[in-house]
Amino acid sequence: MISRRAFVSGLSGAMATAGLHPTFVLAQAGGKPLRITHAVTSLAYIQSYIANQKGYFSQAGLTAQIIDTGGGGPDVQLVLGGRAEMTVNDGAQILPALQQGQKMICVLSLLNRSIVNATISNASAAKISLTDTMPLAEKLSRLKGLKIGVTRPGALTWQLARFNLVSAGLNPDKDAQIVAVGGPPALAAALDNGAVDVIYISMPIGEKLIQEGKALSFVNNARGEDPKLANFMMEGLWTTPDYLAANRSTVEAAVTAYKKASDFVRTSSPETVVAALMPVFGSLGEAVLLDSVKRIQPAVSETGKVTPSELETTQALLKMNGFLSSTFTMQDVFDGSLTKV
Repeated sequence: MISRRAFVSGLSGAMATAGLHPTFVLAQAGGKPLRITHAVTSLAYIQSYIANQKGYFSQAGLTAQIIDTGGGGPDVQLVLGGRAEMTVNDGAQILPALQQGQKMICVLSLLNRSIVNATISNASAAKISLTDTMPLAEKLSRLKGLKIGVTRPGALTWQLARFNLVSAGLNPDKDAQIVAVGGPPALAAALDNGAVDVIYISMPIGEKLIQEGKALSFVNNARGEDPKLANFMMEGLWTTPDYLAANRSTVEAAVTAYKKASDFVRTSSPETVVAALMPVFGSLGEAVLLDSVKRIQPAVSETGKVTPSELETTQALLKMNGFLSSTFTMQDVFDGSLTKV
């Protein structure tokens, strides 16, 4: 296990208190070891935390080790390099790797709508005369000249920032500055201290700053504010075809655990889901968690299957950014044999 990250103050301190560290073991020892990567620690990976708290990993005979890589990119490379077996990941991160000849396959859809939101500091909002009730097109046009914080180049946060700039008729390489800041604590601190104007990160990082009165919502994808991202390969459970072929029973066990977690999040009351998340995210505040869970629940896949529209939207995003020239079929990206509807 790698050493714990030295967190900065503010939100990062709350996250450290909540136990959000780059690498940690979720399930009790004694089961089949399974290393699963996450890009960051956030509610985009809600099923992982629920599977632990509800005992679904243990029930499936697994000891799951979650590896937080601090941004998209290394999370995929660890799986491709054999240093992890599975990743919870978005299609925008995986499809470019497939284009380069890498082999990965999604075995379960987890979230089918983007929950990466954009948040703007109060000072920056005042500077450009922005309110959070403005129409989306008008808000996006005001990104010109701003400094935008994302996790890593090529990560979904970076992809969506560029997507919004292009949607507004702006040049993402000239009309705004996109800055790779790092993981959630670093992004929160950068917005708080004025190092950037806007941050793109999955919930509930921006929502915490909004609740503290330090920021405003800029783009609320979790609420479906951008209709272009209504169907999207936000998060799925991915592995390599070779690992699936050689360890099908382990992958089936992981799918079972994650499907139970999805069903729990989707069908339980928001208050019940929050109660299960409190041991991990409690220091962020119950009000923030409750609001975030209410927004995430509609994004949880009911069937666990990737749909053609989700694949089409994800590929369109990547092609707009110049990250994808190939066109993939459903068979290229999804193995539905492990899901039962």
